[in-house]
Amino acid sequence: RRSMYLLYLSHLCFVLGSIFYLQLSMVSIRWDQYTRDHRVPQSVLDEDDDDTWEEWSYENNHSDILEVREDYWVQYERNNVLGAFSYAAMGFIEMCSNRNGYTLHNLLMPLGGLLGMINALQYDGSAMQYGSAVSLTFYLLSCTRLDFFFVGSALECIVSYAYLAGFDGAWLLYLDSIACLLWLYCAVVGVASEFGFSFEQFLRKERAISTPCSPLSCAQQKTDRYRH
Repeated sequence: RRSMYLLYLSHLCFVLGSIFYLQLSMVSIRWDQYTRDHRVPQSVLDEDDDDTWEEWSYENNHSDILEVREDYWVQYERNNVLGAFSYAAMGFIEMCSNRNGYTLHNLLMPLGGLLGMINALQYDGSAMQYGSAVSLTFYLLSCTRLDFFFVGSALECIVSYAYLAGFDGAWLLYLDSIACLLWLYCAVVGVASEFGFSFEQFLRKERAISTPCSPLSCAQQKTDRYRH
């Protein structure tokens, strides 16, 4: 029973983590569209200091962009940390409940989540890109079978490596959203399958209990109990 509860908790962490990562992707898309609508130059987007943004907003009469930028970073950090924490928790639960002991695949998922949490709190853009690439690579290597989580992790690695190679554009953000949707789909299907299996087992037990037995069969069952 304890392992069953751990399994449900692992599925819950998977679903929550996928939701947080999908929200993170949506936040990034909204921020990208906002900066495009306000024609923020790439030279300003590449800067992390507030002075550069304040100067540009004052010169272009976009004072509200500072508040939008601050709100974007708050949501980005929160969803990134929560998503990585959920995946790390899922990895730790599966590692602890694994009967075969600790394996490389079991260690990579929690390590990738912990690295993702540390990376989310970074303020250096270059360090964040490298940390994200390593964390996502751990997610990919933790896959033990070819499923939607593997495909989503592969797409996330492609996006991360593309950023490291200097590529940019909205297509990377949309590709990231597709990957997050694949993660969420895999998580929801896993939960549905697990609950479906548990419900089927429950129905089988109920049928076995409620099925009446004939006097001869009941007597035979009692005789078999006494013999054992």
